[in-house]
Amino acid sequence: MFRTFILQLIFLFSLLKYSILQHTNPSTHQWDYQRYGPDTWPHRFDACEGESQSPIDIRISNVKFDSNLTPLSLNGYTTNMYSYVWNFTHNGHTIIAYPPPLARLSISGANLPEVFYLVQFHFHWGYNAYQGSEHTIDGIKYPLEIHFVHQAHFSGASAVLSILFDLQRDDNLHINDLLSILNQTTNTSISIAHQINISRLFPTVSSPHFYLYNGSLTSPPCTENITWIILARHIPISPYQLEVFTGNSVPFNFRPTQKLHSRKVSANFRPQSHEEDASVHHSSACIKQIPMFLLLLILILFLILR
Repeated sequence: MFRTFILQLIFLFSLLKYSILQHTNPSTHQWDYQRYGPDTWPHRFDACEGESQSPIDIRISNVKFDSNLTPLSLNGYTTNMYSYVWNFTHNGHTIIAYPPPLARLSISGANLPEVFYLVQFHFHWGYNAYQGSEHTIDGIKYPLEIHFVHQAHFSGASAVLSILFDLQRDDNLHINDLLSILNQTTNTSISIAHQINISRLFPTVSSPHFYLYNGSLTSPPCTENITWIILARHIPISPYQLEVFTGNSVPFNFRPTQKLHSRKVSANFRPQSHEEDASVHHSSACIKQIPMFLLLLILILFLILR
């Protein structure tokens, strides 16, 4: 009981410290995504020109399958969370959602040294439905990306869980509640406390597939030594639903991909590249065409020999 109380105090202190830094650090108002955009960040924030920067383009052919990666545990994320009241606000760069302290949402496994607790999650979007994500896979951009920022209680280390969205024709009804809240949080003058269930954003399988690499914050001060976990499963979203971000005071907020340098990207599964997918489909198509070819050959021989 006493140990649980101490852990809750540490979590509340970490959350308070994170919020204070976000709102009082003078550097947070010295950058944006347009006039003072990503090209200018390295000139004003030293870490932004480091060699372990995020986001990156994940090249499937270079991803290393690591059989030693422990399963990723999404602690509390896959349960019904309608009872949790989240605080949504706009910090001038993105829409941020802060969880209630007692939610105790966390991630563990994936070779993380300890349990990492959720501090906040936020969004990255683009001008249109064909861009917006910060991470790309084989050069492919996605329309939206959510970052779930976690922090370890004892070491203070950070880990970010990323979820990418796939464009589809029909609405994803499971995210309508979330989008309705985001539609109200378009600028810094609005803050909303609302119950929301985000469990549909997460895979229900006990051991989801993921990519893992060492990177940085994707916005100033671009702090490095951040563990990145990108889920391989994507969430569907329609062009109509993406219009939620059209009227936002920030028209886009994604940083271009950074050089990988000597870093390695690992995965707990054997991913298949889009090129391999295309090759498989092409081979299947050829196989399906063989009977038709034989039929045509038989017909020609019949006409010749008749």
